Amino acid sequence: MAHSHQSRRSYLQSLGSQALVDLSDCCCFRSLLRLGELVDQILFERQVAQSPLPLDLEILEVLPY
Repeated sequence: MAHSHQSRRSYLQSLGSQALVDLSDCCCFRSLLRLGELVDQILFERQVAQSPLPLDLEILEVLPY
């Protein structure tokens, strides 16, 4: 069972982020909760791994705070 979970995870990680978002939505509508949780976890891990965008100093100058 762990092998198929790892294979599924590897396959899902190879998909683009938009495909994963679409798949997550489909899982929600079809009550595929465990698969949806795995997809959401992969999306979350991707988001955490991305470096934050650099701050635009021009925008910071016009912000009121």
